[in-house]
Amino acid sequence: MTQVLLANPRDAKKAQAAAAQMPMTLEKLFSQTIRATNSATNSVVAGLIDHRLSEVEFTGVTDLPATVQRSRVIVTATPSTKPLIQADWVQPGTHLNAIGADMEGKQELDAKLFQGAQAYTDDVPQASEVGEIQNPIKAGVIKPEQVAEIGNSLLDPTLGRHDANAITIFDSTGIALQDLAAANLAFVRAKEQGVGTQVDL
Repeated sequence: MTQVLLANPRDAKKAQAAAAQMPMTLEKLFSQTIRATNSATNSVVAGLIDHRLSEVEFTGVTDLPATVQRSRVIVTATPSTKPLIQADWVQPGTHLNAIGADMEGKQELDAKLFQGAQAYTDDVPQASEVGEIQNPIKAGVIKPEQVAEIGNSLLDPTLGRHDANAITIFDSTGIALQDLAAANLAFVRAKEQGVGTQVDL
C-alpha cells in the first residue's frame, strides 16, 4: 500500500478533509472522465487508474517535521513566504517538487536544503527571479549555473541522479509555451476523437 500524507501547516483539519475526499476526487477527475469517451482503450486505462487508486492510502497529518522525515517524495504547493520545510528534516534520497513559489518573496524550502542537493527547474533565469531557487541564490548557497534545466536532464543522462542518497529538488515555475503546447495537443486529440464541445469566442 502506498501512503500519501497531506499536511496543511495553517489548518490540519483541512488536510484531513482533503485526504478523505481525495480518492473520490481523483476517481472523478481521471477514471470517470476517461470512461466518458466510450473507447475500449480508455476503458482499460480507466480500469488501471481505479486499480492504482485502490492501492493508495491518503492520510491527513498534523506533525509536519515527522511527516517530512518519513517521506521520500515531497510536493509543496502553498503561497508561503517563509520556509515550511527545514533542511534537517529531509532524509537522504528524498525528492522534492517545489511548486508554490511563483513570484519574488515566496519561499517554501529552507535555503540550506539546496546545499549539496541536485537542483532542477524548468527555466533557470525565470526561477532565479520568482521561483524557489531565488532564495538559496540570494543567500549565496548556490549559483544559477549549479541548477539544471529539467529538459536538459532528459536529454543528458549525466545531469540525472547518480547517488541513491542524493537529495533532488525540482523548482517548477511554469512556462507559458509548455502550457500552450499541452493545450494544443489536448485540442488536436479531442478533435481526432470527436469529444468535447467547440465554442466560438
